Amino acid sequence: MGLGVVWERGDNLPLSIVNAAVVNTTRGRGEPAMKRLTLIERTLSRAALLSMCAAALLTATAPAGETDAGELWYADGEHECLHGKLEHLHLAEAAAWDESTGADLRNFPPDRLVDYGHMKLDMRFDDLNEMRFTATETLSFIPIGSPVTALTLDAVGLEIESVMMDGQPVAYFRDDETISLSFEEPLAIGKEQTVEFNYICDHPYDGMFFTPYSPDAPSYTAEVHTQGQTDTNRHWFVAHDFPNERMTTELVVDVPAGFQVSGNGRLINHDDRGDREVWHWLQDKPHVSYLVSLVIGKFDIVELEHPRVSMNVWVPQGLGHQVQQTYGNTGAMIDLFEKRLGFAYPWDRYDQLVVKNFGAGGMENTSATSMYPTAIFDKTQLLDRDMDGLIAHELGHQWTGDLITCKSWEHIWLNEGWATYLNALWMEQRDGEDGYLDTVRGSFGVARRDKTTDELPMVSPIYDQSWEVFRRRANPYPKGSSILHMLRKMLGENVFWEGVQLYMNRHAFDVVETDDFRYAMEEVSGMGLEWFFEQWCYRPGTPDLDVTIDYDTRNSEMRVQVEQKQEIDQRTPAFRFELPIHVRTRSGAQTHTVHVTDASTTYTAKLDGPPTLVAVDPYLHVLKTITVHKPDELWLVQVSDGPTIVARHEAIDAFAEKEMSRRRDLLVELIEDVDIRHTLRQRAVSALRGYGSETAKTEMLRLAKNDIDDARVRASVISALRDQESDEAINLLAAVAESDPSYACRVSAVNGLAHLEADGHADLIVALVDQPSQHDQIRKAALGALADLDDERGLGLAMKYAAFGYMDRSRPSAISAIADLAEHDNDAAVEFLLPLLHDPEGRARSATLSALATIADERALEPMNAIAQTDPDPAVRDRAERAVKKLRENMKKNDEKQDDES
Repeated sequence: MGLGVVWERGDNLPLSIVNAAVVNTTRGRGEPAMKRLTLIERTLSRAALLSMCAAALLTATAPAGETDAGELWYADGEHECLHGKLEHLHLAEAAAWDESTGADLRNFPPDRLVDYGHMKLDMRFDDLNEMRFTATETLSFIPIGSPVTALTLDAVGLEIESVMMDGQPVAYFRDDETISLSFEEPLAIGKEQTVEFNYICDHPYDGMFFTPYSPDAPSYTAEVHTQGQTDTNRHWFVAHDFPNERMTTELVVDVPAGFQVSGNGRLINHDDRGDREVWHWLQDKPHVSYLVSLVIGKFDIVELEHPRVSMNVWVPQGLGHQVQQTYGNTGAMIDLFEKRLGFAYPWDRYDQLVVKNFGAGGMENTSATSMYPTAIFDKTQLLDRDMDGLIAHELGHQWTGDLITCKSWEHIWLNEGWATYLNALWMEQRDGEDGYLDTVRGSFGVARRDKTTDELPMVSPIYDQSWEVFRRRANPYPKGSSILHMLRKMLGENVFWEGVQLYMNRHAFDVVETDDFRYAMEEVSGMGLEWFFEQWCYRPGTPDLDVTIDYDTRNSEMRVQVEQKQEIDQRTPAFRFELPIHVRTRSGAQTHTVHVTDASTTYTAKLDGPPTLVAVDPYLHVLKTITVHKPDELWLVQVSDGPTIVARHEAIDAFAEKEMSRRRDLLVELIEDVDIRHTLRQRAVSALRGYGSETAKTEMLRLAKNDIDDARVRASVISALRDQESDEAINLLAAVAESDPSYACRVSAVNGLAHLEADGHADLIVALVDQPSQHDQIRKAALGALADLDDERGLGLAMKYAAFGYMDRSRPSAISAIADLAEHDNDAAVEFLLPLLHDPEGRARSATLSALATIADERALEPMNAIAQTDPDPAVRDRAERAVKKLRENMKKNDEKQDDES
């Protein structure tokens, strides 16, 4: 699954803010304002917390302006990997034991007791707007350890009507989370048994999401999709809902005529029955329960060509013509992954489905990936970024996550780290070494948060809720990917890929732990790798290096001093690694390797003359943070002629520390160089902007007027104009906002106008609210700008676009603007918002709770209290309770303010 978050309207905030119930900000006018929503509730729905947290980790470490779908794709707001729930928002570390009782609180895979063979689910949806279905589930299994007298399965909110075995009722007991079956006679070891559940699923609050039809939005047809990770498919079928068990599955789905249905595997039959249609899907190779998928809706279905794999993309009606330009590289990705992993694509088909009201970016359901609602790009959006990163990540999961699945959630890096790394492999093929190293460099940003002082490592059974493992500081997406890159560098191409292919073929259609991967790599390499996996997987932190480069002219000797500055103790001793130093002298280039095992290491080497270039670890052999001390002349050469794009990025970062004329001139040259990769140019923009001097601002304005070729670089330059208060800069921002061919540039310009309080261009901003764009990004920026400018016209526009039927991901922005502008017509704002407390889309409900808490009108107190007390979802109740508390606090503050004024 892909992931990432970019804060709306250029907030660019770090992960540390996400455990705040309300984030404070400052408007362009300099007056403090209550943030309209919590940061997460502004952007995400129920199932997106973990993708957001993981991406926030990376966004916080990536230099401003460098994010791109091809490289740092996981730091883009539309490219989130779906892992988690918005409501369960806290970042406190879980405990390994209960201090009061001594109980072990670690999580281990539950007992299986039986081997589940096959699930067949017959479902009937009478009317999708009813948000319910009736079902008969047939579940077969074989006892595997001892005769079974009782069996407990996960089932939440299902109205069980009967449980049958061999035509006879089975005694059962229900609680809020499970159903426990009791058998009169013990079930024999090795003998297959079949249990039949008849039940009704009515308004599930998780796992299955209904988007109803409304006559107020006739083009917004009804739709249903499911989302099982980590453990929410139990809300729509009875399951052993943990990834240590695999089974084959079958869905027979009866729906009203005109609706299309996708399940896992291959379509067995599609039966047209007049006013009804029945779709029969079979997944005949075993997979885990969280990967079971169902999508119902009305789509354009477009075939992608591939000689071996059946592929279709399901997109909103009328957008089929955009499929090829968005998803056209999928076949080449399949070919690459088959070759690298040594295993042919394992499933009957690979479909990608763009669904409404989806929690985040993508979910790798077996053979049928779900994608976020606007994951079908027009040609203008492709100027700013493409979707290859997310597509590659989710496709990669079909091997690493679906074919082979982590046995328990602590080993999730085997799913997510691998999928993240497979995206890097695609970028290597598509964009060459620069694309690969840029992507790996993005993953290496995790080192800035992964500290040896943290309580938990990447791989640990210590967690309260399963989704927590996805958002650790030692984040499994980038850290897992970085570990794979380091292994590849350490073992070499042939050995690394031989080990990977052994692992894939040995564990296909099975569940795995970290040691399973280690054993395969040790077997082919002949090396003992326990130290490596212990150091990078089972211990928290990464090395924080301070490296000093000196040259002794008299002795022609280079001296390298490496200091490990991170916390070092018995639990986290000094890291062990080999640090390459690329050195160029008059005779050419050579690589020196510093073997590091201690906190302090000194390395000396004879050279044939003074070095003209010294680059530390230019190919990223070591996951780390690093500070390098060396003469400025060496940095100057490295910016222009470093051995890799990584080395050049590092030199630009060094330039950013202090402004000098030579440095500034060189940065400008880089920005204007159309022959180098856009990420280098964007990083140069960030460094130049950071100087803040009048000379740097003058250069930035000149660059902005020169119509830079690459939209991604141009957007970075336009964004920097918000630092300038001149009429020239404001007029240039207005011109870009009105007509630039790039969405990203126009959004940057609108944000800049709001920041500079450009009231004189408010009419333009009002007009831009109605401007369509790929993700509604122009509309969202314009509404936010009107809120910042306190323009009363924004209230009516915000209410228009907050209505059901508009894009589910932009409605929260409109609701946020309503909260900001409510003072212009408080009654209208509150009367509009109150019905949205029961909106069918989770994002809108979350946004409305926060908006009403901000407005602090007493009329909202009773309905919000009702949600806090009666909503079936405990997480929603908790969120509503917090919103009610904030509402009361704001009401009290308003009363106190009125008393002071009187």
